[in-house]
Amino acid sequence: SQGNAIPNTLVTFATSNLYTIISPSSGTALTNANGVASVNLLPKDLNTALSQIGTADSVKATVTINNTPLISTANFQFGTAGVTLALVAPSGGNISLNAYDTTLLKVDVLVNGAPYTKEQLNINFSSTCALNSRATMLPSVATANGRAEVVYADKGCGSTDVVTASFPGANPVTANIVVATPVAASLGFSEASPTDSAIVIKGAGGIGRSETATLTFIALDTAGKPLANQLVNFTVNSTQPVTLQTTSATTDANGKVNAYVNSGTLPTTFRVIASFANLPSISTVSGVITVSNGAPTQTAFTLTETSNNIEGWNIDNISNTVAILLADASGNPVVDGTPVVFTTDSGAIGSSANGGCVTKNGFCNVPFRSQNPRISAGTPGKRAGLATISASSTTALINISGQIGMFQSGSYATNVYDAAGITAYNTSGNTLVNTSCNVYSLQIEVNDLNFNPMPFGSKIGVTNASSDLTIGSILPATVPNILPHKADGSRTLVASEMAAHQGSIHTIPITLPVGCDSTGGKVKTGTFSVTITSPDGAVSSYPFSLPYNVQ
Repeated sequence: SQGNAIPNTLVTFATSNLYTIISPSSGTALTNANGVASVNLLPKDLNTALSQIGTADSVKATVTINNTPLISTANFQFGTAGVTLALVAPSGGNISLNAYDTTLLKVDVLVNGAPYTKEQLNINFSSTCALNSRATMLPSVATANGRAEVVYADKGCGSTDVVTASFPGANPVTANIVVATPVAASLGFSEASPTDSAIVIKGAGGIGRSETATLTFIALDTAGKPLANQLVNFTVNSTQPVTLQTTSATTDANGKVNAYVNSGTLPTTFRVIASFANLPSISTVSGVITVSNGAPTQTAFTLTETSNNIEGWNIDNISNTVAILLADASGNPVVDGTPVVFTTDSGAIGSSANGGCVTKNGFCNVPFRSQNPRISAGTPGKRAGLATISASSTTALINISGQIGMFQSGSYATNVYDAAGITAYNTSGNTLVNTSCNVYSLQIEVNDLNFNPMPFGSKIGVTNASSDLTIGSILPATVPNILPHKADGSRTLVASEMAAHQGSIHTIPITLPVGCDSTGGKVKTGTFSVTITSPDGAVSSYPFSLPYNVQ
């Protein structure tokens, strides 16, 4: 009350705590010999200091003297904060960098000219090459002791990249990184289109048939990475004229470049040679591209069947497969997508959706099934039990067709003859003629009711052989695939030209007993039965008697 200083007295300081903190954090201090107590009043953090410039608040000091609290209040206002960024590295703001190398950038945060170490701050980094994935660095880095450090890694920038470091409330700083252009090291052949590396001659193009080949090459640098913006020259190596659409092109961002080649009027093969325009010693060669005629030819029209004689005379829905193979005048498979149409005079062919097929690699097939109609005996110009299947293909250039026969074989061997087709055997009994003791070779010709072959795979066997006879291996033991043929064995689909008997011939070797003597006066007889079993299990049996002499 007399105006004298009061030392060593506790004073408590307080604010609204919205934007400031008091140091020490207790908010208290003792008066000195002059009766003065002081604390530090600070923004909560640097971001607050920068965002609240001009904001006003008050601080209250409270002291108790002789049990009487005394309070004093003072007003204050946030002023400007002197925040700056300082580029520490690279020194001078510029640095040269080898392709795919790395460098370290360092930025200090200063407040009023001194490093700001009171808290971590996030410094933002950006550059054009980093934005375009041609360089990498963290987009934001926290300071440590007032400094932010970021690693810049080149990923093929190949130019001067300006890196900018920024922080709110401070002017950004920049560093110029002069990144060396990657050095071309190799060219490689990447791919071809069409993927089968085949095009057709000029004028033969269409759906699924291209007259232009696209050859893709890739440029790589010394690090094995794609190299963009490289001029590549093209030449073509061919025995016949083909045309390069352009003799040079520039690699794209992925290091790839395309050469386009148009076919000529003649079949040939060719390769494209690619080389760097500024480094012609670095080159590569494409794979071989084939230029084919493309259109099928009649001479390369082939029809085939899984089985030529199916058990389809008495049984419906016996399935088979009919296939076609097509090639062009050069002997190359025709282009994919060539349509083929099938018809038949017996049974059914194709599917409910399609009566034909389209080729892939010059091949396609359709299903066939046995059913009515069936060609019966007496049909003019036809052979009973033989289905005639026709196939045709029509393109803009040519119309070709062909036929193949398929026997609808019966299940039973109704007509069995000797190998000459003269002597008929019956199912009640057959006596063979024999005057020798050598191995007897019985040859039989097996036909169905229409004198067609038995179904493919029918088994020929011997049963009930008497003990004095030894039956050897039957050749062949099953009925083979048989196509309609003339008497000389050559193929034909003309009924009047066909051999009367179309069946298969089988040889059954029979060894006579040791006691056989061709000079003997007594005759003994061995017996056995030949069985023919169809794939469906139908059995035809022919009994035989074989005489031989003994003493």
